Amino acid sequence: MWYQGAISGVTVVNTSVDGFHIEAFTLDKNGFIYISGHQNHAVVRYPPNSNIGTTVAGQLGISSAALDSLNDPLGVTLDDDLNLYIADRYNQRVMKWAPNAIVGTKVIAAASTVRLYGILLSLYSPDEVYVSSEDRDSVYLWSFNTSLPKITLTQVNSTTSTLSSPRGIKYDAYGNLYVADRGNRRIVMYCANSTIGRVVAGGTGSTPTLSQPYDITLDSKLNLYVVDQNKQVVIKYERL
Repeated sequence: MWYQGAISGVTVVNTSVDGFHIEAFTLDKNGFIYISGHQNHAVVRYPPNSNIGTTVAGQLGISSAALDSLNDPLGVTLDDDLNLYIADRYNQRVMKWAPNAIVGTKVIAAASTVRLYGILLSLYSPDEVYVSSEDRDSVYLWSFNTSLPKITLTQVNSTTSTLSSPRGIKYDAYGNLYVADRGNRRIVMYCANSTIGRVVAGGTGSTPTLSQPYDITLDSKLNLYVVDQNKQVVIKYERL
C-alpha cells in the first residue's frame, strides 16, 4: 500500500509465507483482502494486518473442474452480501461462492474457447457481470445462467479499431466502463450504453507511454491509475 505522497510502500500482506502467487485481489467492507492465485488454484482471504490467510474458494494447489475447485482463477470481485465471484480461466466459467461455502455455484459457463480474465459486477443488475477475454479480444456483458453474452464489446473509435488482449475492467462514477487494452498498450473507455470505445490513455502520442497495461482503477476525482506489468509501475493519469 502506498500512502498519498509517499516514496515507498507498506506491505499489507506477505503471501510468501505460504508460497501464494498473487494474480488479482479485492477488498470487502470489513477490510479483508481476497487474493486469487492462478498457480495455486484458490482464493485466499487475509484479515487486516495479518499474513495468515484462509482458503475461501477452491482447493489450494489442486486444479479441477469440480464445483469445489478452480483451475487458474484470475479476476475476483464481491457483492454487498460478500458473495465472491471468480473468473475461473481454464474451466471457462464464472463461479459464485457464498460466505463460508465449501462448494461454489457455476453462474456462467462460457464456450470452450473463451477464457475469462477480468470480472466486474454490473451496476444495473445483480445477475450480470462484465468479463474480459484476452483470447477473444473482447469484453462481454453476461447474464447468469445464459449460454451466450448479452453484449460484446470489441470496437474502438481509433485507427486501431478493435481491442487486443483486454485485461482489467472498471467503472467510473458515471457508469462508463474502462478497459485495460493490453495488446494495444492503451486504456479504452466505453460510455454508458455505448458499444464503441474511445482511447483515454496510452496509444499513439500519449505521455507517459504504456507497455502492458494490466489493471486499472479510478479515484473519487476520476484520476486514472494503471498497473503496467512490463514496466512494473503504477502510472497516474490526471482527469482530462
